[in-house]
Amino acid sequence: MSTKAPSLAQELLAAHHIPAEANRLYTEKVLHKPLILIPTVPLSSTSTSTDARSRRRQARLDKQALKKRKSDRKPHPLSAKQKRQLKIYEIPPEARKWAIYEGLIKLWVRYVQGVLGLSLGERKAQKKAMGTGQEPAEVEKEVRGLPVTKEVASKLCGADFHGAEVTVVRSRCVGRVGITGIVVKDCKFVFEVITRGNEIKVLPKEHSIFRFEVPIPGQEPAEGKNLVFELHGEQFQNRAPDRANKKFKVKNLPDL
Repeated sequence: MSTKAPSLAQELLAAHHIPAEANRLYTEKVLHKPLILIPTVPLSSTSTSTDARSRRRQARLDKQALKKRKSDRKPHPLSAKQKRQLKIYEIPPEARKWAIYEGLIKLWVRYVQGVLGLSLGERKAQKKAMGTGQEPAEVEKEVRGLPVTKEVASKLCGADFHGAEVTVVRSRCVGRVGITGIVVKDCKFVFEVITRGNEIKVLPKEHSIFRFEVPIPGQEPAEGKNLVFELHGEQFQNRAPDRANKKFKVKNLPDL
């Protein structure tokens, strides 16, 4: 039966110590020597909180990076400078023709007649609701008279003038007086109109008075008796959607 050959450590210990001492040192220092391992996860409370804070910070950074990537893919609105460069709100030359916008006049007349309450159907319904007992012919005759009160006429300041045929009757700039055209853009401070000469004119509302006519329903065009209104441009220096809910106050206007 063969015996196991001594290891290199045993030979070195036997060369310097007696056999009993060499066996003891080999058993305690080599065979049963403890192996100390360093833990990969810290066990202290401070280290745990620091590691949790790092995870939260990393999660927050990942969320911000994801949000930025999504926003980069989303198209951004154009700036005012880019809109001017692209001429988004400018009418192209081929569309600057009176015949294109002439049909808007009839649509706007019907709209403003509804604002003023001039339609025969509305007046007849109002008289019927009031129980006046008037005949339809009498109501129609009254409508063809002068049915517009101050309260109803004040609604014109909140009306939309896209499609209206307006004329400048007074202005501090003499060159604008007499210009007639269809309103194609009702901006906050100016009217852009298309004239019969197929030209775009920009008419400031400030220091200007505009005139427009509203036909009375049921009246023959040959009679030529229309309701004529003159509005001071300074009274409606607002965008059309903003004027709808605005309350206008009586105030002194400068002399033109």
